[in-house]
Amino acid sequence: MKGQKNLTLAAYDAIKEMMLNYDIVPGQRLVFVDLAKKLGVSRTPVNNALNMLAKEGYLDFVPHQGYTVHKLTREEAEALYELREIIEIGTIGKAIRQMTPEKLIHFEKQKLQFEEGISNQVHRQLFVLDAEFHASIIGMLDNPYIVERYREICRLIFLRFRTEDLKVSRMQEVAKEHESLFEAVRLRDVERSKDILKFHNTNARENLFAIIFKDEQALQNIKSHYMEPSRAMPH
Repeated sequence: MKGQKNLTLAAYDAIKEMMLNYDIVPGQRLVFVDLAKKLGVSRTPVNNALNMLAKEGYLDFVPHQGYTVHKLTREEAEALYELREIIEIGTIGKAIRQMTPEKLIHFEKQKLQFEEGISNQVHRQLFVLDAEFHASIIGMLDNPYIVERYREICRLIFLRFRTEDLKVSRMQEVAKEHESLFEAVRLRDVERSKDILKFHNTNARENLFAIIFKDEQALQNIKSHYMEPSRAMPH
């Protein structure tokens, strides 16, 4: 029984790693036999792992059709970004009060790792590095439960959308926003840190949504064009 549980957890971690590495992508249908063969285990632990991932919201299950990787909806993204900001804004003051030289060094290290991770293409690891940069501030509270909850919120965002159309230039802007936030935290300026976090999250949301929900937005624009009364050109 214990061995079966270990195999299930190993399969769970491996499938999640495949999502992170973009070996499987949002919208893709998953085949039991192929996954079991690739992971070198029987179908049972793979089935258990897929069931766990579906319960967590990473996969969709349709009876008689199987599992597909869940595609992030706009409503989910809005809710997750709101929760992410609530955690960050709500903890920044206490985090700064509890900041030590060692915690600041770790925070700076995470900032530099994100900057070094920027290349000529946007990849999933950048989103992990971004989450760790922010988590290192929350980590100043010495409350691992809040940190892990924050990380899980971030994973529920970045593991469920496709990265092909994301722009490197936005990642460079993110690095500059990180630098501003780092300086505000280093100077123990709580109010400026909150303002930067709000600006940073708004930018992240607007830039991301414009790309991953572009088809949805285009459809909405078409509907609005035909439903709204015509307006005269302003003089």
